[in-house]
Amino acid sequence: MLRKLAALLALWLVLLVLALSTGWNAVWVLVYSLGLLVAGSALWANWNVSGLELRRRHRATRVQVGDTFAEQAILEAEAGPGQWWPRLWLELHDASDFPGHHLDGVLSLGPVAHKVWELRSTCTRRGRFSLGPVWVTSGDPFGIFRVSRKLADGTTVVVYPRTVPLPRFGRVPGELPGGSLQGVRVQFSTPNVSSVRDYRPGDAFNRIHWPTTARTNKLMVREFDLDPTADIWIVLDLNAEVHAGSGLESTEEYAVAAAASLARHLLDQGRVVGLVSQTASLPADRGPRQAERILEVLALVKASSALTLAAMLSAETSRFARSSTLIVITPSTAEGWTRFCQALGGRGVHSTAVLIEAATFGHAPSTLLLVSSLAAAHISTYLVKRGDRLEHALSSPRAAMRGRP
Repeated sequence: MLRKLAALLALWLVLLVLALSTGWNAVWVLVYSLGLLVAGSALWANWNVSGLELRRRHRATRVQVGDTFAEQAILEAEAGPGQWWPRLWLELHDASDFPGHHLDGVLSLGPVAHKVWELRSTCTRRGRFSLGPVWVTSGDPFGIFRVSRKLADGTTVVVYPRTVPLPRFGRVPGELPGGSLQGVRVQFSTPNVSSVRDYRPGDAFNRIHWPTTARTNKLMVREFDLDPTADIWIVLDLNAEVHAGSGLESTEEYAVAAAASLARHLLDQGRVVGLVSQTASLPADRGPRQAERILEVLALVKASSALTLAAMLSAETSRFARSSTLIVITPSTAEGWTRFCQALGGRGVHSTAVLIEAATFGHAPSTLLLVSSLAAAHISTYLVKRGDRLEHALSSPRAAMRGRP
């Protein structure tokens, strides 16, 4: 394009010099015609992409693997005289990195016309992706100019890891008889009613205790304590050296899916759940918001750390209070972290292991010796192999705790 424009400008200069030196009318006609051609082509190309508007509409920017992401895109000219100009040879380029979701194409718009796309894509990978920005490119009929303009800025979409409903997950210890957390007032409802008090503006009506209200002839509301249950910590091993496989069929994806499914399962039971990994951690909490926070973190984590599981557990010891429970999810076959879990057991911290068998994903050591060590340490162990359905693999431990009811 630049060579063609440079050649035309050189030709125009030659004609201009020839016209000035000879004064021939025919040469002046060529000078004016060529100048009008170049100017008109530049005006056409710029006008073709000006005044265009692209609107992208989608219901949510947080979806999950397996969901269908639906979006509507509308391209039209802005209201005004420009909407009567026909837009020819428009090329759209969508810089989105969302897998299988793009607006690329070539189209033309007539006067007062618009183009509508209905895009539906199945979410296959977790992560943070961008929709856009979208650029429009056009030119003139003679191919002298090509002009590009950004139509829409980018939007971020986060795809959460897949979760599967777990019919059960063994017995998760961590009950605190007597409740070390009792006496801590909370604003949400729990099974533990501690007392009643006078109604205050802003109190929810479902917290009104009607028998006491009738007896005292004034509105009284219930106060709640935290449940007497200990924290559950999901420990996700993201040491790059122990993972195997690639893409969706990798120990990393299986481990993340197991962590997400367990977090949702335990939070749905009203338990207090936290997350620990080499690259990201979340304090223990409960409720739907905690589920969203954990899924948000798990959507972005990668097995890229050089820190071993044993070293991470050692660094995070202060998080694990007495009677709390660790659910360690790892493909590691090293026995160092099992000895650390045994040491934590002496402090009253319970441990459960979810082993992702790396040997079924690629070249990796067998887990046989590690499973034996875990069984000897009375640590329940769940085994997940490539191709296993998580709801089945996590329904019962392969190596159960011995000597425990």
